[in-house]
Amino acid sequence: MKSRNLKLAVSYEAAYIIGGKEMDIVISEIPQVCMNKSSCDIKWVKTVNDRITNSAYLLPQDSRPKQCSFGIFFYLEVNSRFGNSLEKVPIGDIILLYQKLNKQRDKCFTHLVTPIDNNLIQYPYTGTTKRWCGRLVKVIAMTKNQTTNSIPVSQTMWSSQSMGFTGKMRDLSFQCGRVFEIPTVQQLPKLQNDIWNKFQSHIIK
Repeated sequence: MKSRNLKLAVSYEAAYIIGGKEMDIVISEIPQVCMNKSSCDIKWVKTVNDRITNSAYLLPQDSRPKQCSFGIFFYLEVNSRFGNSLEKVPIGDIILLYQKLNKQRDKCFTHLVTPIDNNLIQYPYTGTTKRWCGRLVKVIAMTKNQTTNSIPVSQTMWSSQSMGFTGKMRDLSFQCGRVFEIPTVQQLPKLQNDIWNKFQSHIIK
């Protein structure tokens, strides 16, 4: 696990710098596998409610996402106890994020993100405690910060118990912040297509 650094860089031909009050993120290259994504790339799920903001990783309320001409990026954080769950996600795989927006009752899907490198960074933000770490991700899609302009879980196929999910996957409530791999089941392509279609109006161009 790497220590917190104000600039994160990988040596490729070109470098892009995203400036922010918290830190500068230096991105040398966006891996090709992170481009032109599709529904079948949605393979992981994670809750992102935290104590820093009421709506985690959503602009403009949360300053952690950094926007530039070639995308939106942020460090997806997880308790260090579950750092290995974040490390397991291959570059290019999509993580589906959900949360309770502004402490509202309904759970909402808010992001589709993909890791762009394999570096796990300790406490990447000033307000992060030493118990947390993060991995740099590119935003594929991102909603707004209200239930009315996001994607309530209850309005997707993911809420249906008839899909066969039990325990942790049934209502996505008991993951303790870890990144959870979506079980490969017969209904998975339907679930992937359902949530992918609902995110189409929120895709980051």
